[in-house]
Amino acid sequence: MTLIIKGKVQKVGFRYSVVDFVMTSKLPLVGHVRNLADGSVEVIAEGDIEALKELNRFCTKGPPRAEVREITQDLVHINKLNFSEFFLLAE
Repeated sequence: MTLIIKGKVQKVGFRYSVVDFVMTSKLPLVGHVRNLADGSVEVIAEGDIEALKELNRFCTKGPPRAEVREITQDLVHINKLNFSEFFLLAE
């Protein structure tokens, strides 16, 4: 699943909150989260469909200081995971 989250989502701890949510919820997901040059945040996640749905729900709100205005989602079936963990990519 690829999510592009737009709004006030940079410099509010969005990326860190996504990684923390995945880790503390023990979701069976791998992938990464990063800031994009246009001010949005990209989340790429692979794993169980129910875990992906939980992550999507979390991203619709994000951390307290975030203001999510729009999310685009692309969901693609894969046969093999491309990542081994869930992590934050540096800018």
